[in-house]
Amino acid sequence: MSKLSPIARISIGLALLTISILLAADAIFGFSRARLEAALDVRQKFTESLAIQLSVLLRNNDIDSITTTIQALSKRNDEVVSIALRDARGITNVTVGDHERHWADVSDDKSTPTHVQVTLYNGSRPWGKLEVGFTPLAPSGFLQVLKHPLVRLILFIGVISFVAYLIFLRRTLAHLDPSSVIPARVKQALNVLSEGVVLMDETARIVMANTAFEQRVGAPTNSLLGRKLSDLDWTVPGTSLAAPTLPWSSVLNEGGKQNQVTISLEIDKDSTRTFMVNASPILDDRGNMRGVLSTFDDVTELEKKNQELERMLRLLDASRGEVRRQNEKLQILATRDTLTSCLNRRSFFERLEAEVKNACVDALPLTCVMADIDHFKSINDTYGHAMGDKIIREIADALRMGLRSVDLLGRYGGEEFCIVLPGVDAGKSMEIAERLRSLVAATFSRSRSDLLDRPVTMSFGVSTLDNGTTDPAQLVDQADKALYEAKNSGRNCVRRWGDIQANDVAYG
Repeated sequence: MSKLSPIARISIGLALLTISILLAADAIFGFSRARLEAALDVRQKFTESLAIQLSVLLRNNDIDSITTTIQALSKRNDEVVSIALRDARGITNVTVGDHERHWADVSDDKSTPTHVQVTLYNGSRPWGKLEVGFTPLAPSGFLQVLKHPLVRLILFIGVISFVAYLIFLRRTLAHLDPSSVIPARVKQALNVLSEGVVLMDETARIVMANTAFEQRVGAPTNSLLGRKLSDLDWTVPGTSLAAPTLPWSSVLNEGGKQNQVTISLEIDKDSTRTFMVNASPILDDRGNMRGVLSTFDDVTELEKKNQELERMLRLLDASRGEVRRQNEKLQILATRDTLTSCLNRRSFFERLEAEVKNACVDALPLTCVMADIDHFKSINDTYGHAMGDKIIREIADALRMGLRSVDLLGRYGGEEFCIVLPGVDAGKSMEIAERLRSLVAATFSRSRSDLLDRPVTMSFGVSTLDNGTTDPAQLVDQADKALYEAKNSGRNCVRRWGDIQANDVAYG
């Protein structure tokens, strides 16, 4: 019983009180006793009527008709258990049913609700008795008791009254002022607080709400008391989505506390307030949950500022991204050749100096390659500068395909390109330069209707750090001299500064 709610316990008490009143009324006014007396009267009249009929038949000594009559009446009346005619000598002449067993304990000349006796007359003198056994008026077994009208009435009144009282009390108490049980000084103390405070019972119905909460939600006390706090329009902050979990519901369902939970309340279509909510259980002396205390700190303005700050941060990030993209574009414009996207001359020399410095510090090989398009002036004069520019772009793409990601490709000027191969020694440098030359020659080996009908080739000059120099400008100059040697050797070939120096070849 202790696990039932107070409303359920009160409803049970009221139902039992109603049953008690019903039984008291029956005891005073004799409703059930009157029914019993009526049933006895019916049985008495039934027996007397039967006795009159049998007396007529006895006068004619018609035993067969007597037997047929009492058998027919016994079958038609379910309350009749047995019937017998007993003469003045005590001898049973006619019987229906197991009369001797049913009539075993009946005293002479006395009738009861189940055993009725009437004197039979043959003419004017007594002949004997008519004995009729009836079923008990009061049931004896459990199932029979349940069939008794008074028991059924009590059960019906008990169940219906309990359900009716339960529904009535729940609806009534929800509209009463439950905060009246809270001392006035407690209310005054809570009303002083600037944050909203709400007391709820174990069903999350509002028992008390302080002034701050009423002002924040824009609802008077009489409209809040008895309502479930969860029925208000709580949403996820910054959205119109309903809040999936509410802190006070979590406390009631799971126990424990809920701290610093941010939720929003939609006041109307144009107004929403955001609260930082804390919820704690209210326990009785036995540790049973009796309700929840929730506090509501209005952080609407703070939330707006946070949202504005987040918006500004997003704009700042977007502007930073745009600045970064613009800087990257400027970096490309500042470091790349606009025609070929190769490193321009200034940027190339900056990178070359860094690569030479790293190679000298780490004692690693490094190769510099100068490349020049053969007979390019003739191409420009014959086909125009637009065609010349297109050929330069095609050659830059071909060279880029033959290089590694760590290699440097720069447009030195006009139709000249300069290449830096970090980690490549003298032996490997000629192989790479030759592969680049073959790649360019293969690209323009056949007639190109979109370019020109003559082959395009390149000459290459190679210089490495192991030639005795650590100066980037001198390294490029050596590769340039090797390029001139390739030009003088018939073009479309590769020459290395080390071989030229060894043969003491003069360049002009």
